[in-house]
Amino acid sequence: MAKSKMKLRFPNIILLLCGLILLIFLFDFLWRNILSPTVPGDTESIISAEGNFAASDPTGTDSEQAPSDSTEENSSDSTEATEEATQEDINSETITLTQGQIHNGPLILVSSTCPFLGQTDFIDFTSNTNTNVIPRDLALQFHPDMKQPMSDLFDGYCRDNGYVNLQIYSTSEINAASNSLYTTVLSERSSGYTFDIGLITSTGEVVAYLTKRNEWMFGNCWNYGFVVRYSDTKTGTTGVGFMPHHFRYVGLPHSLIMYEKEMCLEEYLQYLTDYTMDTAPLTYQTEDTAYEIYYVPAEESGDTTVTIPKGTKYTVSGNNTDGFILTLEKANTEEPGTGFDPETSTPESTDVSLPETEDTTTTTTDSYSIG
Repeated sequence: MAKSKMKLRFPNIILLLCGLILLIFLFDFLWRNILSPTVPGDTESIISAEGNFAASDPTGTDSEQAPSDSTEENSSDSTEATEEATQEDINSETITLTQGQIHNGPLILVSSTCPFLGQTDFIDFTSNTNTNVIPRDLALQFHPDMKQPMSDLFDGYCRDNGYVNLQIYSTSEINAASNSLYTTVLSERSSGYTFDIGLITSTGEVVAYLTKRNEWMFGNCWNYGFVVRYSDTKTGTTGVGFMPHHFRYVGLPHSLIMYEKEMCLEEYLQYLTDYTMDTAPLTYQTEDTAYEIYYVPAEESGDTTVTIPKGTKYTVSGNNTDGFILTLEKANTEEPGTGFDPETSTPESTDVSLPETEDTTTTTTDSYSIG
């Protein structure tokens, strides 16, 4: 009887175990799919949960914070760039240069192959009140840019010599009369930026400078913005023979640089093409003023625009061929001359001495003494 009861209990135990196993699987299924959304292996749930957590992480060390930081940096960079651009707009101004301006200004190159095409709104000597400026004829015309520098030039001549014995014989006349002191035809005179001098002798007669020269004018005209346009050392470049009576206004500081570099206008304009807004300016300093000089090539069609610091004093001259010379000015805060090619140039001096040149006038036709 006891042996029969044991047989009945064993199957019951097996059934209980199977039921227990089923309950365990059922519970596991419910836990994975219903009761817990973050069971390992559920990738979407894990990323979503961690992403929300990272957003509120005060330490900011979670890897999911990186995209937010990058966005903030880009936003900051954009803001800074906008601020810089706005600041640049505030501190700068745009200059518009027209095609017509290429042919106007004291640095235009005018020759037999490069005619003058600029404006001719010249003035004459009828309003001149400076007794040191002595024109042959009050009707002689010249560019108004030259009026004050020319007056200062002859005042300097009078101050150093005690008197003025020079006459402004001609200015913008291209073709001289047969009885003129000077009969050479010069296209450059049409620019209005030149004058020719004659010597007033003790008898009141006016005679020509043909081979001899006025030493004071040769040594000091540079300080007033004038140059000896056709020297005896540059005939191969200019194509014009020695003309000791002919002076050209180019303005400061260009006349000083040309003097120190011993350049004629053709050489100087070519030299300036190396200094552009995209490279670096040619810098030059006098006692009072610091200059920055740029060559600005003209646009092939339409206007040319240039950006400069707002409020800067500047002058613009065309070169009469393909562009402009932009000269910026500001008060000098350094020693004179230190800004101009310091390795190769001699510092500018107020008292300019005449550079040594080869004497080619062993035989002269001038019978008068130089004043």
